[in-house]
Amino acid sequence: MIKDYYQILGICNDAGTEDIKRAYRRLAMRFHPDLNREDPRSVESFRDITEAYGVLIDPRKRKKYDGDRRRGFNRETVYRDIFSRSDFREVFDDLPIKGEWLEKLLMVSRVIAYEAIVCGGRPRDVLKRSLVRIAAQSASKIFHNVMDIHERIRIPDEIAAEGGSITIEYRPGFSKRRIRVNIPRRTKAGTVLKLVGMGRSNLAGKSGDLYLHVDIESS
Repeated sequence: MIKDYYQILGICNDAGTEDIKRAYRRLAMRFHPDLNREDPRSVESFRDITEAYGVLIDPRKRKKYDGDRRRGFNRETVYRDIFSRSDFREVFDDLPIKGEWLEKLLMVSRVIAYEAIVCGGRPRDVLKRSLVRIAAQSASKIFHNVMDIHERIRIPDEIAAEGGSITIEYRPGFSKRRIRVNIPRRTKAGTVLKLVGMGRSNLAGKSGDLYLHVDIESS
């Protein structure tokens, strides 16, 4: 059964471009992966609304869909086409969704779109380069899953508001390490500070990153 893209986005059949974008932004926040970690269905919902957006925002796809709803669309193709058009993908700019979530949900399409737009070439060559890039990204993610460190820190509210520095201790190996961390002004609870190269080190001398998850300590 073909999906009802208008129903998925909650819009009328004659909705305009801005209506489609507003509906997508609203639903993207509703199914934001960070806000629905306990509900695995949110990931599929996020993919559905992105697919619906990709079809209805594209005049050619929308005309084809309106003309014959018995024919479906390939989701990967829809995702790829979103990222191949700057006026289609700008909808993500206004959303506080981490880049890594978009990569996790839509990574393959983004890679293929990048190769097609930036490097070009025959479809066969684009796909081959894309697979190599995806494999490299996967290897990098495995490395960082092992070598990255995540720590929760509490900072005074006055430092969070005005900025400053704090000293923290963490354990990147067998012994503890003490470092000074700069806190930017207007830091909010939930902010994640990334310290590149401050994670665990392997025998080859490569290091992961340190991620500091911020809590605010009221005075």
